[in-house]
Amino acid sequence: MKAFLNSSELLHDPGAMKQRFDRDGYVYLSGLVDTGPLLELKRQIVAICDDCGWLKPGVEPMTATTWTAPKVEGEEEYFQVYDRIQRLQDFHGLAHDPAVITLMQSLLGETAFPHPLSIARLVFPESQEWSTPPHQDFVNNQGTKDLYACWIPLSDCPKSMGSLAVLEGSHKLGLLPVEYSLGAGHRQTSMPAEAASMQWLSSDFKLGDVIAFHSLAIHRALPNDTNRMRISVDYRYQAEGDEMIERCLRPHFEREGWAEIYQDWSREELKYYWEDKNITTVPFDATLGDLPDDHLSTAIKLQRSFNKSRAALAEKYGTPPDNDNA
Repeated sequence: MKAFLNSSELLHDPGAMKQRFDRDGYVYLSGLVDTGPLLELKRQIVAICDDCGWLKPGVEPMTATTWTAPKVEGEEEYFQVYDRIQRLQDFHGLAHDPAVITLMQSLLGETAFPHPLSIARLVFPESQEWSTPPHQDFVNNQGTKDLYACWIPLSDCPKSMGSLAVLEGSHKLGLLPVEYSLGAGHRQTSMPAEAASMQWLSSDFKLGDVIAFHSLAIHRALPNDTNRMRISVDYRYQAEGDEMIERCLRPHFEREGWAEIYQDWSREELKYYWEDKNITTVPFDATLGDLPDDHLSTAIKLQRSFNKSRAALAEKYGTPPDNDNA
């Protein structure tokens, strides 16, 4: 798989950066973000994972070495960790990192701002069936198509750990229909014939590397073939005044409100920061995610395969040993 083109040399040339983004549908920058805040956020996240018994006892938690069957979005065990991550000030604060904001301003203009909805990804090994499938963000985010994501791993993330892959130039295909997938979101792009001539790109990410991509760019996660959890975050950005849906102003999964999430925060400037911005909300169009009529039979087949895989993993890992942190 061909590597991403490094656009770091264009940081001080916003026009050239935007031109490359418009051509390729993404820009990849090495070492854009200071590693200190990334490591601190990872430390906070792995402490939660360790406290809930996800990590192998006796192994340095920062390696994020797992030893249980995978936990996936939608399961209560997953939310026991994810809800606590959503309350982390540093998790939401990273979306406002000055280097990332500067990048997004070069792509979207001076009024570029991050959506309050922030996403963390906790990807276990041996969960290939649940890997994020090829998809376009616009189906879920909607609003303006000039909405760009920034994906940041919280450790070195080689392709073998499940780094991001982007189909080069696929944003030019327009909005595409969807079909059922077992992976995150339960939707994947129905790939058109034109996509066959396009090239999938990925790279071995180093801590501090980021990639920004268009809401119509087809992208996916590679399978995590290591024994460690892939921990990454992604944030969405757009310009003030452009359309957005109300859901993007609320916490991911909406299991708690902002008042609960903000309880222990000290940085007042991060709270409700969007309320003084020029926001134009539009209704969510559920028809964009409509699945084909045969999706139920597809879902049943995939779920049976996943259940079989999970049963084998449960037998492999068995009952976790006593863990003082669990």
